[in-house]
Amino acid sequence: MDHVRTTCSLCEASCGAVMTVEDGKILKVVADREDALSGGFICAKGAAIPDLEADPDRVRTPLLRKDGELQPASWEEAYAFIDDKLSAILAEHGPQATSVYVGNAAAHNLNIITYFEDLAKALGTTNLFTAASLDQNPRQVVSGLLYGDEFALYVPDIDRSQLVWIMGANPAESNGSMMVAPGFLGRMQKMHERGGRSIVFDPRRTMTADRASEYIPITPSGDAAFLAGVAHTLLKLDPPKTTALLLVDDLEQIAAWLAPFKPHAVADACGIDADTIVRLATELRETEAAAVYGRIGTTTQLFSSLTCWLMDMVNILAGNLDAVGGSMFPKPLLAQPNTIGPSGVGEGFTVGKWTSRVSGAPEVISQIPMACMAEEMDTPGDGQIRALFCLAGNPVTASPDTKRMQAALDGLDLLVCLDIYQGETASKADVILPSPPRLARPNYDAYLYRFAVRSYGRYTQQYRPLEPHERSDRETLLRLMAIAQGHGWDADIDALEEAALAATVDVMTQVPQSAIEGRDTDEIMQMLRTLDPGERRMDFGLRIGPFGDSFGSRDGITLQTLKDSPQGVDCGALVPRLPESLRTRSGRIEAAHEIFAEELERLSAWLNAPRPQFTLIGRRQLRSNNSWFHNIEKLQHPTRECTAQINSGDADRLGIASGDLVRVSTPKAAIEVPAEVTDTMSPGVISIPHGWGHGKLEGKLNVAAANPGVNVNTIVDYGDVDPLTWNGRLNGMPVEVVKSNTG
Repeated sequence: MDHVRTTCSLCEASCGAVMTVEDGKILKVVADREDALSGGFICAKGAAIPDLEADPDRVRTPLLRKDGELQPASWEEAYAFIDDKLSAILAEHGPQATSVYVGNAAAHNLNIITYFEDLAKALGTTNLFTAASLDQNPRQVVSGLLYGDEFALYVPDIDRSQLVWIMGANPAESNGSMMVAPGFLGRMQKMHERGGRSIVFDPRRTMTADRASEYIPITPSGDAAFLAGVAHTLLKLDPPKTTALLLVDDLEQIAAWLAPFKPHAVADACGIDADTIVRLATELRETEAAAVYGRIGTTTQLFSSLTCWLMDMVNILAGNLDAVGGSMFPKPLLAQPNTIGPSGVGEGFTVGKWTSRVSGAPEVISQIPMACMAEEMDTPGDGQIRALFCLAGNPVTASPDTKRMQAALDGLDLLVCLDIYQGETASKADVILPSPPRLARPNYDAYLYRFAVRSYGRYTQQYRPLEPHERSDRETLLRLMAIAQGHGWDADIDALEEAALAATVDVMTQVPQSAIEGRDTDEIMQMLRTLDPGERRMDFGLRIGPFGDSFGSRDGITLQTLKDSPQGVDCGALVPRLPESLRTRSGRIEAAHEIFAEELERLSAWLNAPRPQFTLIGRRQLRSNNSWFHNIEKLQHPTRECTAQINSGDADRLGIASGDLVRVSTPKAAIEVPAEVTDTMSPGVISIPHGWGHGKLEGKLNVAAANPGVNVNTIVDYGDVDPLTWNGRLNGMPVEVVKSNTG
């Protein structure tokens, strides 16, 4: 019996874990009390890893569609089929007829997150879609515009904060999102014990709100109105002359834009009275070490990008951006764009380098927004998508306008899914290529550590070799890339990757002020060749990173350092990074973009607009993460039901009791879902969780099919998008709610 140290990697908390392994099976998973970041915290999802790994419905060998049914096949058969189909599509229709979709689960898989962009480049397509445009792109785009890098994403320095505002987020149940802070509630409690405070702004009294110092209900999509009122007040309070404030371009212009948004002008729209807005702004200004943190409720609503921009303005005007205990920019161990090359200046950031074929939507972070995915597949013409590689995602469940997405996928000539389940999307595939079990793959949360509250990393080596029927995700993606490039599925993928890595090294040796500027490429490659081919990229990224050894030219870390430290490597607390972290052309915080003036005008018109009788919001669930864990019996729980939560007063008025079916509709469509009457909901607001709707998976995902729920995205109108990023409005939608006649 072995005890294997690892990282849970089922959500964004990245908790350290210890797996008890016997005869190649995971028997038990507990928290790693010596983990340098999580320090002994793990949630119910982590404890269910053995059940996830042993799930009898899990896909373990390739499945190939034959005679209309997905049937077991060899890897060679699967690759050969893809080679034939893709080659024909490329020959007849060109690279723009292909596409890649990357789902949320990819963020928790080192090999997928490492290679997915390479696959898109190998295909030669600009049709790259990711779950980020269902979720977080407004935050990233605003960071890109202001700081020159879309991954300049600040997090609350919770371990040293004295005041944290939490807006549209529920880290008690999500375990943090775009914020790696394992055991967030424990960290928040420690802040309270040192005299600090936390305030939650949400239309629903969440588990986080129950533990906070103060809970303030807010109108759905009212965040921008509230923050504009706070920013207006902070300007009147004379903002402190911090480094961040002194770096802001055109502060006078921004002040003029915000002048109309006095607290009394925004109070009714956001549901927070003017005196409270002034009191909160004053507390934020006067509290040393304070931070404003917002998440999915702020990035999937009517004013997503504007809300993110206003959050930045409030953090800056209160003196808390880039301040210890405030909102700070992480410095991950792996090299990032804002830790490479000359500091404080760069190429800047833009959107719209190209546009989508049908709607002309702008490119955002080298991706086409998900709002365009179905239309790009089902609209005839030059460039119509005919092949999709779906990596660790489930767009049928995740994407709004579910029925159109289903029909569009059915019309493809080739659908390849890299997945462990036959979910709603993968069950439509021509080929399913399974990921190996976690014991047979290495792990490093490369994507997530960009949002960590400390400079930290933890690497888990592969525990056992792959079995004959298993392939690494690295091999799978490299073989798909070889097929796309015309080399054939049986090409020497190690040689292809080495050539690509050598080209990357060569470029980096020519980047001014890089960690290996002026070095010999062959010398660097010789050092990398001492490692397994699958480890070389990782070692390279660490060694040229801010804590790396620069391939022997300074003291620092390497991949071996992480291998020798199974409890994780902690390079310290966050440190102020301005202006060093900027990559704008001007070397300043470029905040006065005209789009935000236009959005403030739209907000001004909305302040006095009539309000709907009901507004729909989503909700997090502790024992779930999108559609991931609905087939795990151990995670079935009364707190994780697919229900429509509704305020008791609204329920009484409509004659609705808990358990009654309610009909929730938009002009797009209607769904029927059981009601859950609760006083945690604000009047006029209902909440339905996302990721459900498994009614057609019997025989494929039996536990999920027995408790299917409904897919709330069925009723979402994807024509309603954020003007800057084209993210869909998944929260704050006007809906009609009535008691169902069929209930």
